[in-house]
This record gives sequence, structure tokens and C-alpha cells, in this order.
Amino acid sequence: MAFWLAVRDRFEEAGNSLKLAGPVPEVRVPWNLSNDRNVGLMDTVIVRIHRGTGRDEEAGHLAAEALARLRPPNDLGDEPCPPSLWDTGLVAYASLAANEGQKEEAVRALRLAMHCGDLPFGFWPQLPWFQGLAGYAPYDELVQERERRIRQIRAELIALEEGGGVPGPTAE
Repeated sequence: MAFWLAVRDRFEEAGNSLKLAGPVPEVRVPWNLSNDRNVGLMDTVIVRIHRGTGRDEEAGHLAAEALARLRPPNDLGDEPCPPSLWDTGLVAYASLAANEGQKEEAVRALRLAMHCGDLPFGFWPQLPWFQGLAGYAPYDELVQERERRIRQIRAELIALEEGGGVPGPTAE
């Protein structure tokens, strides 16, 4: 509840829900936005709740700690998605960086996530922290690429359902 209440800027209720839930674990809970502080997006939500309830200083400390913990390495070698990134919270880092106004860092992490998977889980432009990146050209390019991939995946799924097999790459 805390996650979705914070997305809706209902910070007092989100804070109450977070208190009821207790501490958010730092274990990796795959494919869940709100159950952990590594792959999930709860660091971003906790920072937003603190800021939304007037605890700016605490929010700043939490944001700095989480950004340091989640930051992807700068030197990745020649591979577009080295094994060192397979189990990291790239979208979690991107969401918090975006929330903190660090546009370049957010886009860098989203680019890495796009190299590591067709459609990175949690990269939804309608989430409030990503909305703040709209209009920033490098981010807008990533959103367009995301939309292109969605169209391609949708076409492949329709072709499979219709029994026509998987189509080849599109010219888009």
C-alpha cells in the first residue's frame, strides 16, 4: 500500500502504511516493485514519503545512501550487459536518481537496463519520478525505444497467437 499511496502523492497515508509494514528488507525479491530495497523501487518511495511528510533531511540522507549502494559501475568493459549487471537494481537506481533530479545518472542506468533486457521491469514512464525526466532529450529517446520494443513484442505475441510463428525483426 505504501508504494501505491506514495505514487499518488498521498504521503501521510503512505507513511502510516509503511509503519504498519515494518522495515523494508534489503534482500532481492525479483519482479516486485514494493517488497525490497535492491531490485524494487522502495528506496525511491521511502525518500518521497519522507519528503512529502516534511522530513527532508532524513530523505536526503536515505537518498545518498541508497544511490551509493545501488550505483552501477562506470567501467563495464566491452560487453553491453556484463554479468556484473545481471543481478543489480538498475531501474531501482534510475528511479531514485530521477527522483533526486540526477537526469544523466537516471538515463545512464535506464540505458544499461535496456541493454540487459527487452523491457526492463519497473521502467514505466507514467511513474512520478520518471515523469520529471520528460522533455530531457536522452530520456525521451529511451521512452521512444521502449515504445518501439512494446510494439515489436506485441506483434510477435499476436503472430504466435494466430499460429503464424514469430516474425523477424521489424524495420522500425
